[in-house]
Amino acid sequence: MPRGKQRSKLARKQPKKFSHQCSALTHSYDACKNRAAISRALGGLPVCWLHRKLRLTVTSCQAVLGNNRKCLKKIPWSEKQLCVEHKDFVLPCYILRLPTELRQHIFLYILDEYQSQYVPYYTYCSFINMMCLSHQIFEEATDTLYRNLVCNIALSERRVYILGRRCLSVQPGSWQKFKQFCFQFEVCENPRAVLENIKVVATQLRDSSIIKLNIRVTSWYTWWAHPQTAQRMYKTLPIYLDAIRQIGRVREASVTISHDPSPELRRTEYAAKPGSERAKLIAMELEWRRYYEEWVKDMECGRLEEKA
Repeated sequence: MPRGKQRSKLARKQPKKFSHQCSALTHSYDACKNRAAISRALGGLPVCWLHRKLRLTVTSCQAVLGNNRKCLKKIPWSEKQLCVEHKDFVLPCYILRLPTELRQHIFLYILDEYQSQYVPYYTYCSFINMMCLSHQIFEEATDTLYRNLVCNIALSERRVYILGRRCLSVQPGSWQKFKQFCFQFEVCENPRAVLENIKVVATQLRDSSIIKLNIRVTSWYTWWAHPQTAQRMYKTLPIYLDAIRQIGRVREASVTISHDPSPELRRTEYAAKPGSERAKLIAMELEWRRYYEEWVKDMECGRLEEKA
């Protein structure tokens, strides 16, 4: 073979050899040290046999360098989206890239087991750690939390229980952020002490944009299916409900009477009493029903005035 042709072949540039190191990352987020057994495919990276499933999942490093220029190095897809050189770089939270509605569904899924009742702190400690990632996540997660959980408030003559905890005095706190409330109290002959506690709580909740308010009433009157005892309860109950008007507008309000005497009286007393007594019982029940419907309407319209 002539020397000229030999030299031309030697002078010819050798093709650049392909890097045989695996481009995948390990579980500790370090570069894999294995040799690539699968060559570069369309839209993929060279990987070893252990990481063969990652060869078609490719992304770019999102680390921002100088002059707002991104690294954009081709790397296997991961949640961090950072190459090995920029693995300590701080990126915006991945969940914040999702639409707000989708984030709300995620928070609801996490809070699903806490929606039915108030649970101890240690059971949702991990959720609180997640909420502390950023102010925006905290605001959105707490809004979901307070909107779906029910704040139970039990009122008595000497005690006030908020979320199962005894409060010596009703002070402003995070319980005011709840959007659903359930008041529990007992109707008694002397309503002054319970009434004062109701007024204090209602004042703290004024103009709180409450979605749902449920009043659960118990009374020793209801244990006696007698017209006089039922009349006392129906006469005393509006005093408590008038104090709750201070809360303001409520989207949905309701009153539940434990062991409501009306059905029992309807079965036992209506047939046995003469016409005049039967008319009184019917009038008593109709008066309570009229007041209840008016109270619900006033709460939904946000009428704050108390009615004597």
